[in-house]
Amino acid sequence: MKKYKSRLILVFCSIVPLLFTSTIPFAAYTRLYVDSLRGNEHGWTGEQLLYVITLESGSEYTIIINSGPWDMDISLRIGETPYMINGLSVDSGSTYGEIMHFTPSKSGEYYIQMRVKSGSGFFYIEVESGTTNPASGENIAYFDVSYLLVLLLPTVFILAVGLLIFKRIAARPERKPFINVYRKGYKVEKEPLAINDDLMICEFCGVEINKHLKKCPNCQRSLK
Repeated sequence: MKKYKSRLILVFCSIVPLLFTSTIPFAAYTRLYVDSLRGNEHGWTGEQLLYVITLESGSEYTIIINSGPWDMDISLRIGETPYMINGLSVDSGSTYGEIMHFTPSKSGEYYIQMRVKSGSGFFYIEVESGTTNPASGENIAYFDVSYLLVLLLPTVFILAVGLLIFKRIAARPERKPFINVYRKGYKVEKEPLAINDDLMICEFCGVEINKHLKKCPNCQRSLK
């Protein structure tokens, strides 16, 4: 029972970071609205900014990211989930921003990711109804599992380390109970020998005799 309890604790500990990492994208986006410009956005080199917007099926939209004079090389992606596993992207290599034409296949929320490849500065982002500006590049389908790795790596690491620890514990020899062969005892004190005041040792033969005798009954010698 103790073995299964430890494994349940291990599974629980590995699920906790998965729950945390899987919910981050749903709380880390910025809401956009159609035909409403959002300005004074800022990005650093290597940063990824996430936006969400509600679009209608069959309608054509123009997604505009303009970084103006800040000399930023960015890429633009759109997908149906905040994990950005698959969808469409535009990356023309321009340092002024990107423009994408997009027609959703179904109504609902779509996620727009702006990735700063180099440079840093301010930009504005807007999703306009219809085809208002020429696209900066061709829409390219992408498939990216990088965030899936971010989701799963903590769980896989915790499970791997935990199973390794369990394996080493199971490989240890079973410890036998220690038996103390040295039991606690009590010292028995010997009673002193009783001394008889009426006895003495014959100085000639060494036999114990009555000290009141004048002659040793063993050696027949006279005693003083």
